[in-house]
This record gives sequence, C-alpha cells and structure tokens, in this order.
Amino acid sequence: MSKDLTGNAKSLYSKSFKNGIENLRDEIQLAFQWNRPSILFAIHNSIVGQINSQKALEQGILNFNKKVKRIEADDRSINLIRTIIKIPDRENIVFFISGFENTNSNSKNDVYKLLNMHREFFVENLIRAVFWFTKEEAAKLPHLAPDFWAFRHRAVEFAPTRGSK
Repeated sequence: MSKDLTGNAKSLYSKSFKNGIENLRDEIQLAFQWNRPSILFAIHNSIVGQINSQKALEQGILNFNKKVKRIEADDRSINLIRTIIKIPDRENIVFFISGFENTNSNSKNDVYKLLNMHREFFVENLIRAVFWFTKEEAAKLPHLAPDFWAFRHRAVEFAPTRGSK
C-alpha cells in the first residue's frame, strides 16, 4: 500500500466506494437484525466496479455469519423469482443479482417487467437482495419497472474512482 503526502497509508479505493459499501452493509445488517426485507440497488459506471464492490460487500456479509448467493440474469433465467424460490435457507442469504445487460436483446426487457409484476415477492418473503446495475441499466428501471423502482429500500450510486471527466 502506498502512502499519501502526509505519510498516511493510501487506500486502494475511493471514499465514495467505502461509503457505498458501508451503507449497503449497514442496510443488510439492519434487515437481519429487524427481520425485514431489503431491496437495495448498487449503481456503478462499469462491471469492473461492480465486481470489486461485490467482493468487498460479500466479506462484510460473511463477517456477520450470513451467506451470499449470486444470481446472473440472462435470457435463459429471466424469471429471477423462480430461481430465488428454489433456494433453501433464504432467510440467511443475501442475493446479489446482476447481469441485466445480458437480457436486453432477445428478452425485450422481460426481466424488468417480471420484477415489476412480482415486486411484492421480495417484501412478503423477507428477501434481502442487492441488485447490481450499471448506470444504463438503472436508468431503464423507473421506466420499465416503475413499481419495483418504488419498492426499493435504498439506492447507492458509486462515483467514479477518478476525477470528473
């Protein structure tokens, strides 16, 4: 780890990265503590940013003895509800749901429509889920799944790690 001008260790990640991970982790921890659902949106500029954030958040979740289950949306598995319902021990799992960019061409945005139609499933079944979106995917959400957008508990937008363009 390198040092900044004052001699302090420089972090590999930006302040917004750390704040975003802390906000998501705290929301998830409270969801388990209060036995409530949690629908969280994590919005990134890139897939690489998502992967780094997922690794960091997963470590925080594992630290309070819960599990992470990754679900990739694609044209073969657009019905995320059916996938989640088949998983045992859901009450101790945080679902990381991503891959929305893989569903656009053939499915005609069906994954968004299904989330909109079945939004109550997440609340009624106390599901804790982090939906990982790029900015482009997140921009579609209020238009293609407005009710699901309204059901979210929190949206965290991760700023770019470099200065403004």
